[in-house]
Formats: sequence, C-alpha cells, structure tokens
Amino acid sequence: MRCLLPLLAFVSAFAADAPAPLRVFLRCGPKTHGPGDHDHPAFARDWQPLLKEAGMIASVGDADEKGVQTFPSDEELARTDVLVIHRQGGGDFKPDERARVEKFAARGGSFVVIHAGAVAGNNASADFYKDLVGGSWRQKVTKWREGPMQLKFVDKAHAITKGVADFGMKDEIYYDMDMRPDVHPLATAPTPKKLGDGFEEQTQLWTYEKAGAQRAFVFIPGHTYVNFSRPDVKLLLLRGIAWAGRREPGELIEQAAKMQICVFPGIPPSAPVKK
Repeated sequence: MRCLLPLLAFVSAFAADAPAPLRVFLRCGPKTHGPGDHDHPAFARDWQPLLKEAGMIASVGDADEKGVQTFPSDEELARTDVLVIHRQGGGDFKPDERARVEKFAARGGSFVVIHAGAVAGNNASADFYKDLVGGSWRQKVTKWREGPMQLKFVDKAHAITKGVADFGMKDEIYYDMDMRPDVHPLATAPTPKKLGDGFEEQTQLWTYEKAGAQRAFVFIPGHTYVNFSRPDVKLLLLRGIAWAGRREPGELIEQAAKMQICVFPGIPPSAPVKK
C-alpha cells in the first residue's frame, strides 16, 4: 500500500491537469448525390464513434426522416469547441444561424469544413464565409472537376500534414475559389487550367486563423464517401479537428486513423442537386 498510494496520487494529479476532451459538433445534412457520393448521413453515423475513439466528445444534431438537421442552438454551440460542416451549401446560414455562428467564432469556437461544406449559394453568403473560414465557393466563378485527383503537400511540417505522403484518389477538386490572402495552404492539386507545359495547381487543403477568434481547417475532397475509409484521409481530418480545437494530435488520433470504417451504399436522391 505504501507504494500504491503515491502512484494513485500521481495518477490523480495527472488526470486533474489533463485537458478536457475536445467537444465536436457534426453539422451534416441529407444525401444529395448518387450512390457513394455526398453521403453526409453516413459520415455522421460513422464519424461520431470514430471521434470518440480519438478521445473526443462528438454530438450530432437532430435530423428528420430526410436527414435535414436542425441547426445547433446557442446552448449546443456553448458546449462545442469545433463545428464540423459536411453538408451541401455549408456556407449558407439563415439570419439567426449566422448570429449564432458569429458569436461562436468570436469566443474562439472553430471550424472544420469538408467538400460541399465550402459552397455558398450567393455573393453575400460567400463574402461572410470567406471571412469566417478563409475561402468560399463563388457562384459563376468557382469550378469543379470529378475524377482522379492528386494531392501534393506544400507544408509537410504542419501538425496536420506531418508524415503524410502525397497521394492520389478518385474524388473531386474545386478550383478558382475565392480565397483570403492570409490562408495557409497545406496541399494543392492540379486543375484543368493550363499553365505553361502543365496545369495550374490550386489549394485543396488550408488552415486559417483570426487573431483572438476562430480557427478553420478546410478539406476540399470528400465527394466520394469510400475515401473517408482511407487511413491518410482519416488522419488528416482527425488532426485537423484537433488543430482547430487548439490541441496537439495525440496517440489516440493516430490509432483511430487506423480503425476501419464500414461503408454502406446510400440511397440516390430523387433529383440531382447543383453545386
């Protein structure tokens, strides 16, 4: 007992000093594309337990039978460190939602934006979103290309990308987005735009930070749901959530990235949804 009591005291003191689990809210939405694409409900279903394995607390908003989520309340956002936006038109907010988001960002709440979560439906929404997360889809300007893509990491020392090798996959890129000049690019991909003897590369992963307020990590891939089962994609997103929440990625994140996600085909929508 003489040896055990000091050990218990040490463990208790260590537990007291350990930071509370990162609190994450998954802002997803209904499925908007054909089988295997834009499966936002599957992401909410699969990533809530994955985030728990990574040592985080993950909440998902209530949804109706079509998968339409209610927007998080002020009380829910007060219990949230990182808001993950993975839904069609993630940059569109109703006036009361925008007020909640502004309050959340001003007190240091942060954002992780995935794929169509970076889309805004009009110029006013795009202006707001660009200032919130560092960049936005701009209607009639931004373009997309679905098919093989190649990610090239331009900052390999960042906490999110460290040790992750360049890789390719079948997904979708966005290009000619409206970006702030102070975003920090992490990875690029070639676009269809000609540049000399090759193709112009544009940013597909970036971080953005506003002094005294929010952080944001934006991950443009995510069109094809099966890619969320890739260990490198899981690792980037888990680390990105930790970075946005001002935490150092720990061993739990590295282990969770290796866990398998079972991918089930979704139900195609009744009509295609435009970007």
